[in-house]
Amino acid sequence: MGLNLLHIALVTTVALSAGTFGCSQTASERRAASPTLGERIKQDSVTGRIQDIGTRHVSIKDTNGETTRVRVDDHTKMDRVTIGDQVNAYVSEDGYASTIQRVSD
Repeated sequence: MGLNLLHIALVTTVALSAGTFGCSQTASERRAASPTLGERIKQDSVTGRIQDIGTRHVSIKDTNGETTRVRVDDHTKMDRVTIGDQVNAYVSEDGYASTIQRVSD
């Protein structure tokens, strides 16, 4: 009886710990920008500084001075970025950014 009770307590503790660990991440941490291999292979990337951030777009100015406006939504994986940050964005043919990753200068 005592061994069964110990076993149940151990299983319960592990299950609760696993649930707590999964919930401890913030929404931005769960959406942290990490492009998949498919994104890296299939999509174009835009590298530059953020010029503007809107609710449905991010404008990125590259080293040639050309500004690209990419579409974003709730499914876009994006690091916490602000205007002036150097980023790398993985962009589909229709202008949708699947991942925007902050890079060091």
